Amino acid sequence: MSMSTQLEELHKRKAQLENELRSFDGEIKTIGTSLEVLEEKVEVRELEDKVKAKRAVVEQLESKKRNLENQLGKPHS
Repeated sequence: MSMSTQLEELHKRKAQLENELRSFDGEIKTIGTSLEVLEEKVEVRELEDKVKAKRAVVEQLESKKRNLENQLGKPHS
């Protein structure tokens, strides 16, 4: 293989590798954005679960309070 042919092949290979690097850069950016979205979704879900649990506790306490208030409102037997 002549030197000019080798040089041409090396230039082609270099261009291919540079294109592959750019492609990976785009993929890394896309995956990074997807990760951010997924992390936010997980955080939101965790907060929703905490809110749901607290809401259940509040509802349970309010129900207990109403029951006790009703008992106090009834005449003694």
